Amino acid sequence: MIKNYIFTVTNGRSGQATLHKYLKLYSLECLSAFEEPNIALILPTIFSNIEKKIRRKYFETHELLGRGKVLKAYQEKNLNYLKKIAKLRIAKIEKDSQNTSISNYFDVSKFYVRGLYEGFNLILENYKLVYLVRDPLLNMKSYINRGKNFFLDNSSPSSSNNLLIIKDSLIKEELYLWSWCETFLRYNKMSKNRKVYKTLIIKTSDLDKADKVKKAFDYLEIKYKPFTKLEKVNTNKQAGNSSTEVNKKDIQILKGFIMKLSKGNKSLINSINLSIDKHERNTK
Repeated sequence: MIKNYIFTVTNGRSGQATLHKYLKLYSLECLSAFEEPNIALILPTIFSNIEKKIRRKYFETHELLGRGKVLKAYQEKNLNYLKKIAKLRIAKIEKDSQNTSISNYFDVSKFYVRGLYEGFNLILENYKLVYLVRDPLLNMKSYINRGKNFFLDNSSPSSSNNLLIIKDSLIKEELYLWSWCETFLRYNKMSKNRKVYKTLIIKTSDLDKADKVKKAFDYLEIKYKPFTKLEKVNTNKQAGNSSTEVNKKDIQILKGFIMKLSKGNKSLINSINLSIDKHERNTK
């Protein structure tokens, strides 16, 4: 029976695969789910793309993952629909942990903060939050190198239910910067929820430091086997994409993006400026 629910709040491209690898290899009595539900492929490789589309539509659906109608429901404040999907997810979690000694569920996914969190919050009595955060410029550049469709995983920055509403037209780099900022603001708001009884910030840059990962597990009450440094998982590199390197143009794009933010977002702007200062020193 799951007694300890832990959810990650993350913009993605922030070390989820590495954190999940730690949990899979070394955690005890813990079910780690990496962007569940995964697609259970059956057909030969030559048919894999067709099968993925079918399975995302009818089996391991976009909605159960946290895309599609979930994004729309969040923006329309349709809490009944979000609760319905969260119930289906919890039913799967209970089934996966049935007849085992597993007592911890660790959800490692960028989709939780996109909208599903509202549904889980209506069902669970309490839970823990981990803010898995990467430097905003590195995060943005990693997404750009990935070449994904922004709106597959994100709602529009102009949507009325966002904490950071931007109606201006944004270039692709700015779209991902907006998503980083929106995640930052949502975490700050979510962490104040009375049902959240523990919060923790894990920086992507700390995921190759075994002592810090162990401290995180201790704080989250996750038992684990002894381990040393684990090499980070680089899914961009595995996919044959460009390495994540920030240049002067990227810095200028971020500076221009800051001009579109309200001065009332002081803590957000301060966090972004730290990134600018660091990368300006490194690109001189």
